[in-house]
Amino acid sequence: MSDACKCGSKQSIVLSVSLSRDEVPCGSCGGKIEVDAIKGPREAIHLLKRWVDQAYAIEMLWFASGEYEDWAKGELDSGKSKVNQLGRQVAQKLTPTIPTWLYSAPHAGARQAVDKYLHHCPACNQPTDSTGLISKYGLGCAKCRIAGSAE
Repeated sequence: MSDACKCGSKQSIVLSVSLSRDEVPCGSCGGKIEVDAIKGPREAIHLLKRWVDQAYAIEMLWFASGEYEDWAKGELDSGKSKVNQLGRQVAQKLTPTIPTWLYSAPHAGARQAVDKYLHHCPACNQPTDSTGLISKYGLGCAKCRIAGSAE
């Protein structure tokens, strides 16, 4: 695995969909963390793997466009969608073991531009604060465990 995270105990997990189900980014360095290498409570790891499968499937529907594009975009972007509720649950359960955040970034369509900065939490609508993570995940809501761009 190239660009692997080497943060050790300073590692922070960011639940972010990529083209791989096998890894998630580290919020501290931006390197890759293998999903199967993440340790934590059994229930949290089970939920993590469920979130990875669901988020990946929805992301692939969005990439495929067509008749499911709008639905998939809504699921990925809505703070209240089932997949994002599950992601927040995973982050809450894993954080006591390893700091974990759900990444929130609007999915722009070919026909629209979006504000990429996370000024307000998409779950509770409170203003965001600095997370202490790299700038891609630099703003967030510690209560809801949601992080987004500060760059």
